[in-house]
Amino acid sequence: GFAVVADEVRKLAERTQKSLSEIEANTNLLVQSINDMAESIKEQTAGITQINDSVAQIDQTTKDNVEIANESAIISSTVSDIANNILEDVKKKRF
Repeated sequence: GFAVVADEVRKLAERTQKSLSEIEANTNLLVQSINDMAESIKEQTAGITQINDSVAQIDQTTKDNVEIANESAIISSTVSDIANNILEDVKKKRF
């Protein structure tokens, strides 16, 4: 009787140990997966930050280009006015 009970307790202990080993292995895999996902999220966050920085730079460059275009338009208008004034002066002096 005692030997049979002792044998069953030993088998139960072995199964428990095997189950604990499997649980530990699964837990380790889960932890590794979580770490991998965390690293991936960090990389994606860095990528998004770079994209945001690039968009901000493009936005600033576009604003700068608009300002330059506006200044160029003002200069062109001024040059055109000067040219028209010169033409008017030349016409007045001819006739």
